Amino acid sequence: MWRRSELTYCSNLHPGEQLAEVEENLARYFSRVVARRALSDMASGLWLSATAASTLQLPESLTSFRETLERQGVVLTSLNGFPYGNFHQRTVKEAVYLPDWSEPERLKYTCQLAVILASCLPSSVAQGTISTLPLGYRHQWSEEKQQKSIEQLLRLNAELAVLKALEGKHIVVCLEMEPDCVLETTSQLIAFFSALTAANGEYPVHLGVCFDVCHQGVMYEDSYDALRRITEAGITLGKIQISNAFEVDTDSLRDPVSDVHDLLSEFAEARYLHQVKARRPDGKVIAVPDLSEALAAMYMAKSELNDTTSWRVHFHIPLSFSSCLHPAIKPLHDTLNGVFQFLADYQGGVKPCLEVETYTWDVLPAALQPQDDDALIDGIAGELHWLEQQLADRGLLIHD
Repeated sequence: MWRRSELTYCSNLHPGEQLAEVEENLARYFSRVVARRALSDMASGLWLSATAASTLQLPESLTSFRETLERQGVVLTSLNGFPYGNFHQRTVKEAVYLPDWSEPERLKYTCQLAVILASCLPSSVAQGTISTLPLGYRHQWSEEKQQKSIEQLLRLNAELAVLKALEGKHIVVCLEMEPDCVLETTSQLIAFFSALTAANGEYPVHLGVCFDVCHQGVMYEDSYDALRRITEAGITLGKIQISNAFEVDTDSLRDPVSDVHDLLSEFAEARYLHQVKARRPDGKVIAVPDLSEALAAMYMAKSELNDTTSWRVHFHIPLSFSSCLHPAIKPLHDTLNGVFQFLADYQGGVKPCLEVETYTWDVLPAALQPQDDDALIDGIAGELHWLEQQLADRGLLIHD
């Protein structure tokens, strides 16, 4: 079961590569969300870039940062270590997967995050989590990179064991599956952990999974079954990112080609990758790297996309949305419901960090975007209230 103060949101929706910007965001946004929820403090899924993490290796910077966290009501229990660089530059796209897990920079960055988290965890909290990328982008991968990634993750596991011996804090780095990445399905994840365990001689206890609900919904996975399989495989479920994707029911459209283009063109923005998985009547799923490419492909005479019944799009939409501009654009609420049912059925056995992750507020279609800070804070607090209600309805919320 979870307390309200344990439910949080990921701060990667706020621009800020420098440490000073991170601290400014805590005052400008995070502390106001805490107040809006009538809490004295709140857990945080904080995103720190490699630049900010490097700055915090200085003892005086880390001491000052801990004071800032306390002043702003931040209980630091989890970090987002997926985006390495500027996550809000004009174009991010596939650069978000660099450096990948075959590169030493990724290992160094993650180790730095672990030191920061171990130092900032409250004395009453023994475990912290860090989410990270699923090795790398599939279209840039090789067997050599695969083997190097295994070596680096096992080295990370060893480094975190040393950190635990020194600090008494158990840090778990959680691989986050994502469409079109090396690990995009639950089956791939389980197989990879089997390979890690075989190479290590035993399960690497400082590694686990971050289950992003949006990502696995796009993959047409049954979220309940996926979480069950992960748990029964003995993989640590460190974090669940409570997020939502959407589906377009192309069968319901009069003119699928022009209607899909008209409906989704505003979602085909230039900053982030919005992978598309489109299902045909025979069940085959067609993968397109980005929504803009999928929309352009529909006008090709022999495009497979013209014979599909539904599209699922990797675009994080606010949890409380019941629709998105048009009835044919439907949030994947069934995927979210499967997660909550799993948590209800397995309570007592697992208690992952629950973190709302909607980083797309400022790239939503104009009609859906918050117009100022107050509206954004209302939106974030509204998502957390929605999460509270889902847990309360299933007897999973502790009422302090």
